[in-house]
Amino acid sequence: MNVQPQATAAAKSPRNGSRLRTNALALAGAFAVIALPLLSGNGYIIQVASLAAIGAIMAVSLGILYGHSGQLSFAHAAFYGVGAYTAVVLHTQHGVNFIVSLFAGAALSGLVAFVVGLPTLRLRGNYLAIATMALQLGISEVFVNAKITGGSVGILGIVRPTIAGFSFESPFAYYVLLALAAVLVFMLAHYIVHSRAGRGLAAIREDETAAGVIGVDVIWYKVSIFTITAMIAGLAGGLFAYQLEYVSPESFNLDWSIAVLSMVIIGGKRSAIGAVVGAVIVTIVTQLLFSVGDLQFLVYGVWIIVIMLFLPEGLVSIWGMVRRGATSEVGL
Repeated sequence: MNVQPQATAAAKSPRNGSRLRTNALALAGAFAVIALPLLSGNGYIIQVASLAAIGAIMAVSLGILYGHSGQLSFAHAAFYGVGAYTAVVLHTQHGVNFIVSLFAGAALSGLVAFVVGLPTLRLRGNYLAIATMALQLGISEVFVNAKITGGSVGILGIVRPTIAGFSFESPFAYYVLLALAAVLVFMLAHYIVHSRAGRGLAAIREDETAAGVIGVDVIWYKVSIFTITAMIAGLAGGLFAYQLEYVSPESFNLDWSIAVLSMVIIGGKRSAIGAVVGAVIVTIVTQLLFSVGDLQFLVYGVWIIVIMLFLPEGLVSIWGMVRRGATSEVGL
């Protein structure tokens, strides 16, 4: 007799309403960003917006791994590169369908993460970070020296795909594809974080030993989320390859892993929206500081230190402060 009222109450709960508003905000924001380059008609803005969309996919995936499960990884660019090279080689050299090659790249990235993660993720804290950094450096060497990747020269002449008769050759058409992919990844991240698995990851982040005591399979959870986020990074890599129409090892080195980590920390490591904000900001700043070369990483470092000191939950926490301040004023 009480099933229907309980179900109705659950459907109207503040938590479900909050999730719905979050997803609606994400979708509205995504379509607003899509409209901006179209209205501007500026090819450079479309290029920057495309890079920001790819950065958002990377930052959201690393945010799940680092912010929600507490696993700091410096190997995200490696999985990004595995996905990129796999998709390009299958599609351009072997004629495999674009969508199939894209997901094959994501799958291979996940497989590499799974195989490496089984022994590596038994480590914790700084030891895990060092192990993933070693993995990043090792895979970068493979990209430079392997014949199939084109060595240090890379692979040229990549042509953007045609899907179901629709060509994504134009920069704006491909940007729409990237933005839609970013929205889907955002929604996937939101689902994972608020699922039972997400609660298990949160328990691991707070205390691995205690999580194991209450029945969480710590190693399996850590390996699973490491694999899933690597697959998302591989998907982003494949999309990036066709956006740039050229791939080389320089695009998948440790610098990019650090840049993605800076996106997560600056925007907010436990917020998918924060990761998107961080990706947009870091992408724009990178373009502005392109002429200064490696000095941009000094800027990232100073910025991260300031954020961690004064806004440990990232820039997105400012909105929470404003909202709480407004609520306090209403209460008065």
